[in-house]
Amino acid sequence: MSVTEHSQRRVENLSIRASGPATAGGRISLTELSRISSGLQATLERIAYSLLIGQRRRPGRFPKEIADAVRMDFIGFREGSAVLDLDRPQSETLDDLLSESFEALETGIAQIQEDPSTAPLHFSPSVVSGLITMCGGISARNITEISFESGSQLRFKLNAESRASLRKVQKSGPQEQLTIVGRLHMGDFDPLSLRCRIDTHSGSINCDLDDDLRDTVLDLLDSLVIASGVADLHPDGVTVRVLHLTEIEEIETSSPSSLDELARQQAVGPVDSFDSMRGEPIDDFDDFMAIIRSAR
Repeated sequence: MSVTEHSQRRVENLSIRASGPATAGGRISLTELSRISSGLQATLERIAYSLLIGQRRRPGRFPKEIADAVRMDFIGFREGSAVLDLDRPQSETLDDLLSESFEALETGIAQIQEDPSTAPLHFSPSVVSGLITMCGGISARNITEISFESGSQLRFKLNAESRASLRKVQKSGPQEQLTIVGRLHMGDFDPLSLRCRIDTHSGSINCDLDDDLRDTVLDLLDSLVIASGVADLHPDGVTVRVLHLTEIEEIETSSPSSLDELARQQAVGPVDSFDSMRGEPIDDFDDFMAIIRSAR
């Protein structure tokens, strides 16, 4: 799509509205503010790069002019759940790449909600993973919905249903659905990036998770678990870089018994004398030994 085709969809007066229990009184935590704003900015840069790479053939890090062209500035905060007001940069470059990138994002979200079987145009694995991370704080107790509005017009929204659709897209991509068994260790419950580590027989696997699984992971620390999710693999196609957890549960194991408990279960008592260690006499023992000797 050309910039001309989006001339009526120019991104101006963009507002992000976060709704849910965590925004009561028009408040929002700094961690969620950072998650949403940085997630949006990174997504716009990735899409903008995808829009231009076919024309410029410039792989590698994002060129500075692309990042500057889609930069959004924070200009205010309003109540009404929690509303963040953003504006375009004062100096614009590369035509209206911001509006074109935002339009591609809006179109892609709508397509995913309608059919999550394939990734939309410009929705690379990093774009999809970034959007899922941006939805990481969505839960019944935290933020339930994030709406993106331009003026009085709702452009798109993200909620638990949107995250589920994004995960379906993620599973259809180059990532691999994986189930592992191991001991759950090292929980990092920073709300901005919830992580943990599962030690398996073949090595340690780093995992990330959404707010919905936070309490479950906390309860299962140091337990033997079975966990499932979508794995991002290293270029070798085998080693797991990170597992995006979707399910985790404890594996029931038998608890170890002390020596005293084992002795009671088997009705074994202490040795009082060497005579008690004598076994029962064996019938025909001499005949048995004769057979042994003859076989030598």
